[in-house]
Amino acid sequence: MRSLYLVAAITMAGVSSVFALLAEIHNTYGIAERNLGWIAGAAFVGALVTQLWLSRYADRGYGGLLMRLGVVASAFGLLWFGIADQLWQFIFARLLLGAGIGVIVPASRRFIIVNAGAEQGRQLGAFYGSYIAGFVFGPPIAGALTVAFNVRTPFLLFGALTIATYLSIYRLEIPATQSGDGNQKRVLRRLIRSRQMVAALLVVVSFRYSIGVFEPLWAPHMDNLGASTMIVTLSLTGFALPMLLIARWAGSLSDRFSPRATSLLSALATVPLMASYGWISSVPILFIAAMPHGIMEAVQSPGSQAAVSDAAPIDDAAAAQGLGEAMGSAASMVGALTAAPLYSWLGPGPAFLIGAITMFVLLTSSWLLDPPPLSGKRPESEPV
Repeated sequence: MRSLYLVAAITMAGVSSVFALLAEIHNTYGIAERNLGWIAGAAFVGALVTQLWLSRYADRGYGGLLMRLGVVASAFGLLWFGIADQLWQFIFARLLLGAGIGVIVPASRRFIIVNAGAEQGRQLGAFYGSYIAGFVFGPPIAGALTVAFNVRTPFLLFGALTIATYLSIYRLEIPATQSGDGNQKRVLRRLIRSRQMVAALLVVVSFRYSIGVFEPLWAPHMDNLGASTMIVTLSLTGFALPMLLIARWAGSLSDRFSPRATSLLSALATVPLMASYGWISSVPILFIAAMPHGIMEAVQSPGSQAAVSDAAPIDDAAAAQGLGEAMGSAASMVGALTAAPLYSWLGPGPAFLIGAITMFVLLTSSWLLDPPPLSGKRPESEPV
């Protein structure tokens, strides 16, 4: 599985560079703050299309091919970012990058779910940890390269590194399921008829909506508070570093306890933190507030993935993960496209608060649909 971890780390380093340098792109190319949401939202549109259209083919024996196509698309998206200088170019480069991530993640999770056995949560946590490692190291590297050279340099570097990871997966094969094509054509409809699946998906939607809100707001908010490019990138490392340090342990919580409970409770804990960001005017305090948020997300992400997996038959593993990613991408798109204008019109406080209220409504609905088991250990009969 090391090749999957390598691909996740390098591609996420590139993605996080976009995240971290949005304020620099705004300053360098004169793109209005309200339009930064279009750049962020384009990634989620690309991911949504590929997740709904292609992710199910990872269950049919094409997972390795999807991984390779995803790496190529991600690499070219980053390289395009490195030469872009107009809004439409950044939007389409981000669209291509999002499409690449949209096929890499479900295929990778399919491979892990099929092969991990009783350590599903732990291996998903390790994959997530690799993903977050890119988020930890990508922004400061991107910031340093921007300060030393220019804003184009990090995208060109990470684009080249991403295409190099192709060598680690060019022989990767992900086995097909034994289900017939007729059943596969109805797989998405079958999945969304399950109350447990809908409840699990609402947690994913809440989490990914928060990312959509966070992406176009964080760097401009820090920039408006007087933070330099290097400080903005380091703030994202401060957010993600605790996630990296506890990723495996956080993933194992889903193996020891209920994935449903660990994902939902940790997600609820992030709501007041999200609500507070827009009212904080001190950069050091923002650093401190982001760290517990990162810890809770480290617990929530593998837990929500395992909860989605538990709600689906194993033959539909990649389709279920793809559905979760697709709904999450749609939520992120809504968050990104609405948060940036709200920030421009109402200011940071109301923008972040509206995001937190939306998260709370989604998570409360999830709880009411399928109340999580709050007993000590995960039931032995629960599928993994």
